[in-house]
Amino acid sequence: MVISCERPHALFSLALIVPIVLAEMRRYRGIVAYSKRIASVDTNFQGAKRMLNLSRTLVVRTLLRCFAWIMLILAYAGFSWGTYEVPVQKSGSAVSFVFDISYSMTADDAPGGLTRLKAASRYADMLLSRMEGVSVSVVLAKGDGIIVVPLTEDRAIVRSLLETLSPNLMSAAGSSLGKGIEAAFRSFPPDSAQAERIWVFTDGDETDGQLALSLESCVKGGVNVSLVGFGGEQGVEINAGDGKTKVTTFLRSEQMKKAAEQASLYARRYNSAAAVRYIDATEAGSALELLKPLRNEKAITVSYEAKPVERYTLFLIFSIAAFVLSFAVTEFDFENYRRLFHKNQAAAVLLCASSLLFVSCTGRIANAKETAVSSWAWYQKKYRSAIAGFLRVGERAAENGDALSEQYARYNLAATYIMQSEYTASLSCLKNISPVSPPQVRFAAYYNKGIIAYRSGDYTEAAACFREALKIDGTKTAAKENLEIARRQQIVKEAHEKEIELVPLAEDTDAINAVESAIYQRIRENDQKQWKNSEHTAESNSSVDY
Repeated sequence: MVISCERPHALFSLALIVPIVLAEMRRYRGIVAYSKRIASVDTNFQGAKRMLNLSRTLVVRTLLRCFAWIMLILAYAGFSWGTYEVPVQKSGSAVSFVFDISYSMTADDAPGGLTRLKAASRYADMLLSRMEGVSVSVVLAKGDGIIVVPLTEDRAIVRSLLETLSPNLMSAAGSSLGKGIEAAFRSFPPDSAQAERIWVFTDGDETDGQLALSLESCVKGGVNVSLVGFGGEQGVEINAGDGKTKVTTFLRSEQMKKAAEQASLYARRYNSAAAVRYIDATEAGSALELLKPLRNEKAITVSYEAKPVERYTLFLIFSIAAFVLSFAVTEFDFENYRRLFHKNQAAAVLLCASSLLFVSCTGRIANAKETAVSSWAWYQKKYRSAIAGFLRVGERAAENGDALSEQYARYNLAATYIMQSEYTASLSCLKNISPVSPPQVRFAAYYNKGIIAYRSGDYTEAAACFREALKIDGTKTAAKENLEIARRQQIVKEAHEKEIELVPLAEDTDAINAVESAIYQRIRENDQKQWKNSEHTAESNSSVDY
């Protein structure tokens, strides 16, 4: 079991307990001595017995408050241990290309006499031509990692960068594959519904040793990583960054395989579905190994990501309980309350029975709590967390036979997909909503179907969905307004289609008539000129003959 702490610097606050306890003990000496003198003077005093035991009471109260303070600090420190699987529905793929552009990649030991960097560029271009519908980002890794192309489906931008890869694109010295992988991890949107992958094109030569840590972070976040090796095992001499120093470089395949194995062990320890592997670019079928998972991710699938179990709630409960008990120790007379409890054993039995009745409803209460937490994540635009929560509620409700919670989970899941523009996934959830669901759920389902159809340009279907929604609840003004808007858009669309069919023919007819008129006008002008010229010539000839 791995124990992690998010804010270890908070543990330094534990040192404050020592001076506080010493100061309280010094103050308690005077209080205890004074109380004993009063109790010894008048033994018939009502609180004499308690005052004699005051020192023990104060010590217990101090210990409880110290324990409460320790638990509060541990809660703030963010301790976590153990893991739980979070269901995440994936649709489509997103791949981040990480190119190692350090000077070791200029060695010309790739097949065909190419440099490692040039071979990586051509290899990536070949992969890119077979990745239709896949979003791609590009990260350059040298002494640092920089996102040069955010996630996009524009292949022209990526190819234009592949042609210019060079160590001169970055001035940072060294080679840090770990920082490049961390930058690739940041290039993915936090609430994306796409399956995320990182492909690292490198020879494995690094100077800071952060590769293993970055791979563990990717596994923890559910991101698959493939290390694609370029170069040969025999050493090649190249010029360092200063252009003078000669260094020997070679493909560090064993080092990358070891890092991949460590990350795989980490994934198995946390029950993560993410995988890390090493692939030699010169092996036959290496490109197919990279492309094969992308074909399987085109359909909607549910994968599971391992998340650490945060324990701050447990520490907060202990802290509050200890703090309340510290007051109970000093303010209550336990002797009187013990006698009172013996007299009311029937009430204690009734209290235990009522707690058992409460436990019988914990299934539905847990679903309601999970739905509320996921809805709050939705309002905070943390859509990935919301999807995971709604998926858990749906699975748990289906197992427990809680049909109401299951229908609400499906609707909320569909609404979350709409916010991510995942209309196909949203429609699949809305179609599974039962006709016997509560009226507000059925109304919202038809309403959201209308929204999806309207955004897709199908105004007839949108109007039909809004009409069905109004049949369920005719008091909703928004549905009425959207129905009228959808009808108007359909009328405009039909009129525009007719205009497109008629206007080109009318424009061609006018053009033909204009050309014919111009030709006939030109012919008439030529005839008139010829007639005038012939008449003038006839007059001249007659005068000469005369």
